[in-house]
Parts: sequence; C-alpha cells; structure tokens
Amino acid sequence: MRTWRERIGRAVPRGLGKPLGILRGKLNPVAVYRRNPSFWKETGTAYLYLLPALVILTVFIFYPFFDAFRISLFKWGLLPPRPYVGFANYTYIFHDKYFWRSLWHTFYYVIITVPVTLFLAILVASLLNKGLRFLSFSRTSFFLSYISPIVAIAMVWRWMYNANYGLLNYLLSLLNKIPFVHIQPIDWLNNPDYALPAVIILSVWHYVGYQAIILLAGMQNIEQQYYDAAKVDGATGFQAWRRVTIPLLTPQLFFVFIMSLIGSFKVFTEVNVMLMGPGPLRSAETIVYYILRSSGRIDGATQHLGRAAAASVVLFGIIFALTIFQMTVTQRKVHYQ
Repeated sequence: MRTWRERIGRAVPRGLGKPLGILRGKLNPVAVYRRNPSFWKETGTAYLYLLPALVILTVFIFYPFFDAFRISLFKWGLLPPRPYVGFANYTYIFHDKYFWRSLWHTFYYVIITVPVTLFLAILVASLLNKGLRFLSFSRTSFFLSYISPIVAIAMVWRWMYNANYGLLNYLLSLLNKIPFVHIQPIDWLNNPDYALPAVIILSVWHYVGYQAIILLAGMQNIEQQYYDAAKVDGATGFQAWRRVTIPLLTPQLFFVFIMSLIGSFKVFTEVNVMLMGPGPLRSAETIVYYILRSSGRIDGATQHLGRAAAASVVLFGIIFALTIFQMTVTQRKVHYQ
C-alpha cells in the first residue's frame, strides 16, 4: 500500500508529519496544510504587505462611497435638522431634465473621446516605434501635453478658441483663399452646438500623448522573433502590425481603455475652466458638473447635498458596471505573452 505522501504527491510540505484528515473517505491535504504554522505566517505576511493599500482604499474609496449613499437618504443641509427622506433624492434627480441632459453630455463625451484618443495613440505609438531620428524629442513633445497642468492648458485653449482672434479661426480663415470656399468664424465657446465638441478636441489632444507613451512601451517589449516569423510567412508590414503588434499589445490597450473610460466620466476641469461654466444654455454640463452644482459648490446654486450624493452614487454605479463588463468580457480577448 502507498504511503499518504505518495498518494498526494507534493500537495503537502515535507515538514508535515501528521496523518492527513479524511473528508468523506477522501484525502483533504488543504485542511492539514492550514494547520501548519508556516501557512498562517505566510498568509499574515501577505496581508501585512497589502495593509497600506487596503487602508488607502478604505479611506478614500469605500468609506466615501458608503457615506455618500448614507447622505443621499437624507435632506442634507449645512446645518441640522437633516430629516430622513429615503429615496426621495433619487426620485427627484430621475425626474430632473438637467440630470438626464448632463448624463447624455457625459456619454456623448465618452463615446467620442475614448475611441478617438485610443486610435490616435496607436498611430502615434506606431510612428514613434519606427525609430525616428528625433525619437526622444518626439516622446517628450507628446508627453508634455499630459504632464502640463490642465488648468493652464484649458486657459490656453480658451484663447485659441476665441471667435475674434483665436488661432483656430485664423487657420480656418486661411481656407477662404481657396476658390469657392467660404468659412465663417466659429464662436466655439458661446455656441451651444460647438461648446461640447470644443471640450472633446481639448481632451483628445491632452490625453493622446500619455496613451501613446504607454502603448509605445508595450510595442518595444514585443520580441523581434514574432515579426521575423511573420516575415518568413510572407506578411507585409501592415499585416504584421495587424496580426502581431495589435494582438500582443492588448494588455496595454486594455489598461489604457479602462483608465480612459473611467477618467472620461469624471470630466469637469476642462468644462469649468475653458467655458467658465456649463457652457451656453448648459450645453456642456457633465454629470460631475451637475453633482457640484447640486451641492452648491459652484455657480452659487442652492445647496442640496442629498441630491448631489444621489447623483454621485448613480455615477459610481455606472462606472462600476461598465468596468465590470470590460473586465469580464473584453479581457477575454487580451493576449498575454
């Protein structure tokens, strides 16, 4: 008859000399391994290393979320009393047209900004990966747009969007020299049709360099042997880029997509600084702007912290649901080397 160690192989460390427990007539090495002091020592050490991150998540994410949910159930003013109203705040925002408009503006912003920025970042990273002469300067130039303060960037773009002496309208006026072409100056910041697109253009320019640098790092980690094998099989440069580079770049693409998706839902500074408000006729009001406006922090609006907390809980639910969907569905197509 085989010994207990021969029956379980290497499932139990050699230091365990006690007989294995029996569970319904079968061996249970896991239960025995948990009785070993080394198991609890290793587990405790692992949790000790995770403790700082857990504390940060608890203080800055878990507690604020549950506290916001608690506030959303009350008619929360600056001073007591703060009566309990249940889900009345949720009922109010769901019947508020400005809430739905801000939500639509946010989705419109996300749907355009995220894919356009990612597409341009892939192109920029592919060009930088070709070994240009001024590669270091090009990397710095593209990344400079991201590390610059967003407030300063928004103020510069506000000048560029000026209807009378802005740079963009000046460039459009040059097209008038072409025969049969006549373009009127665009009032980017005061026209409801152009306010949100102006924010989108700014955001794409701001984030494309950051994403391109991350994708470039991923491209440079792809081993040359994959491209050599594709070349032997007769693949062209574009086919190798499509069949080799993009599939092996999916971990970086997945990371950039998730971070861009989450960040785009929280857009606020670009709108507040460049448009100095929610835009003409509130045409660029996003969900975060709606939350801060409801809380009375901006525009001198009446303070309704309960409604602001309810809207923030809804925003958290949307971001959480989309993130879980991406983690469970999109990640299946991620190829790790």
